[in-house]
Amino acid sequence: MPTETELYDVALTRFAENDLEAAVDAFKELIDTYPKYIEGFLGLGHAYERLGLYDEAIEAIQQAIEINPKDPLAYTSLSICYQRKGMIQEAEDAMAKSQQLQMEASVSSV
Repeated sequence: MPTETELYDVALTRFAENDLEAAVDAFKELIDTYPKYIEGFLGLGHAYERLGLYDEAIEAIQQAIEINPKDPLAYTSLSICYQRKGMIQEAEDAMAKSQQLQMEASVSSV
């Protein structure tokens, strides 16, 4: 069985090659095999976002947030998807949450 890193590398390669449908499939395989691997959901969200499938992207990113509600990148990604859908207030709220988490992380690391 491939490791989560191996599956993630395959998915990222497809994404980098702009083979977005194959990237979606690879990220789904990663998630099916390792359902708590947050990067799989974030990658899936980014692939969907690039395909213009914003509802699917939002859903994938929200699943990443369920895994780790303190990940600022997930909220930044969510904000971008909301912005692309024209959901400005939701985009601003998600970005504010991202910034709050970044600030909390920088304060706690001092």
